[in-house]
Amino acid sequence: MVIAGFLGIYGNAQDVITGSIPNWANGSGQVGVMSMGPPEVVGTFDADGNIEIPLKADALSEIKAQLEASESDSSNGWTASIPTVGERFACGGQGAELNLSGSEELITGLGGAMGFLLVNMEERKRYGYLLIASSQEFAEGLQPYKFKPGYALGWYYVDNEASAVGTCTSESYAMNQEDTYRKSTTYQVNLKKGWNIVKYEIEEVFTDKEGNSYPQKESYTTLESMPEGVGFVFLED
Repeated sequence: MVIAGFLGIYGNAQDVITGSIPNWANGSGQVGVMSMGPPEVVGTFDADGNIEIPLKADALSEIKAQLEASESDSSNGWTASIPTVGERFACGGQGAELNLSGSEELITGLGGAMGFLLVNMEERKRYGYLLIASSQEFAEGLQPYKFKPGYALGWYYVDNEASAVGTCTSESYAMNQEDTYRKSTTYQVNLKKGWNIVKYEIEEVFTDKEGNSYPQKESYTTLESMPEGVGFVFLED
């Protein structure tokens, strides 16, 4: 497991995410994201661990075309859809104090807490996960009941401006169904046309009497530039 310094600097006109994993010795391959079938390739890495993930200028148009093609080829009636801003940044029906603008705008994204996959498609080989995150400890904790404070960055694309601002709160049960805690999610998301950096942060965790931990205070915030200290974190399968 390796944490690497982030090399790329993101700006309004930038169209690529770049970085490097030091001491990489697994050869070259592809950066992918999870899909219904094989990983969908969104970037590449070389034998030195240098990573390049292009940010396509018209990302939603390409996804719409892909969905239309898959629906026309489908014989079982199954269809997929692109989420809206209102669906992606939602309160879940409890303690809602969320102000939405452009909630019906379609949105697509890369990275975030889901991260990326490092694969070699030709060899049908998967190396592990890649996150753009504040620390290795945070990245390793992004699984049920092991959460740690920290943050991960994601990139989100919209065709028009949209926003989600406010805080959602709810009473939640721990896995033991005995301990309870009050969970809050704060949104300060102001999306411009095109690609936007969004920071997902776990600010506080709740730990039950068995030692399991859960996000108790979390937030989503748009950023104008890359924060210092963020890095590529590789988690080997």
